[in-house]
Amino acid sequence: MISKPYPLFSKERGPAGNYRIPSIVCTKHGTLVACADARYFTCRDNPNRIDKAICRSLDNGKTWQDMFIAVKECGNDMNFASAAIDPCLVYDEDADKLFMLYSHTPAGVGILNSMKGTGFDDKGRQIVCRDKERYFLEKGYLFDSDGKPKFTVNENFDVYEGDKRVGNIRTFDGGFTEYRTSYLYICESVDDGVTWSNPVCISTQVKSDYMCFFGCGPGVGIKIGNGAFKGRLVAPVYFTPRYWPLMECTACIFSDDGGKTWQTGEAVGEHRKRLGIFKVGHKFLFDGERTSESQLIELPDGTLRIFVRNHSPRRKVAIAESTDGGQSWHDYRFTDVPQCICQISAINVKDGDREATLLLNASDPKKRENGVIRLSYDYGKTFPFSLTIKQGDFVYSSMCQAKDGTICVLYEGSIKHETVDFITLTVDDIKNNESN
Repeated sequence: MISKPYPLFSKERGPAGNYRIPSIVCTKHGTLVACADARYFTCRDNPNRIDKAICRSLDNGKTWQDMFIAVKECGNDMNFASAAIDPCLVYDEDADKLFMLYSHTPAGVGILNSMKGTGFDDKGRQIVCRDKERYFLEKGYLFDSDGKPKFTVNENFDVYEGDKRVGNIRTFDGGFTEYRTSYLYICESVDDGVTWSNPVCISTQVKSDYMCFFGCGPGVGIKIGNGAFKGRLVAPVYFTPRYWPLMECTACIFSDDGGKTWQTGEAVGEHRKRLGIFKVGHKFLFDGERTSESQLIELPDGTLRIFVRNHSPRRKVAIAESTDGGQSWHDYRFTDVPQCICQISAINVKDGDREATLLLNASDPKKRENGVIRLSYDYGKTFPFSLTIKQGDFVYSSMCQAKDGTICVLYEGSIKHETVDFITLTVDDIKNNESN
């Protein structure tokens, strides 16, 4: 039986008025670690003040510890605050380590105005601007173009000239700003999400100079368990080759050294054809060819299958496969699963001695409504079983399987985005649904 929804992320439990973009994993110790955007001034995307909130459960979701902020951004005004948007958790069971990926943007920057570039110079120094002047941040100092240190920057990104505070590079205070693009950050936890390391920017590893916005997931990534790429960490991402007109491309980043370094694979659908003749390059797409947020699963031989949000007028979830660990993708096509251009959640779970695939999304082809969870025994080719878990408003979601076999679901159940709700159900609940 589906449990009663519990507002896990809410203003009653945390510091913000709005919460969005869930991510949840279960560690080998049975700990549920849940993450979401804490959005302070409105439910909107960036520009906004957005932190990363964490909740933990030690009893399969029956009770939850207090919420806390794992990644704190800067600013006290919506248009003059930085953001850490869209979490993607990746759990490495062998190393017993959790990774959190997210996209950081400085004040006033979002997907519609992120500039091209990584935001770093060829020496690996972060670019900081003030009016027409350009500085380079390295080891707590802002150097000018002549290599002279002009300002110091503290751990809160405040800028000092001598002993006098003169601004903040993330909030546009004093005219200072990071180069106005988006940055992919990662932090990690080795104690089941109790504490988190200082975030590190990996944009220079994964982002090319022509890319503008660069986001992850959102949702979860995986560790490949079989085949030639066994042990590789893989996380879904998407990026914009240009912001006007807006174009979006789905891809994956991956790491072969336990999350120390990352690289980006090809765009999903890179080798599609239009009208059966003309190839579609990911740097120039018509609106209906845009792809963005995605989730992926692993097949028994190590092949990856990805489920993709897309802007096709078909209003169907798209899929593709990778046999090289997420480096490239083939056979981009559409499923029969309806979608309204919204995020999709997909995971593999155990059902007795069988493996099953669960897919959850807003199943109305026009509106973000009707949360339907589907079950497949052929890794997402067909879905013979389904269950509506939420009628009416339904937006983003994330799933995991608890140690006791319970399916744990986090979802946005309202377009007001005041809470992220938690429920539990079982595989049998889906299979025994009378409408099947």
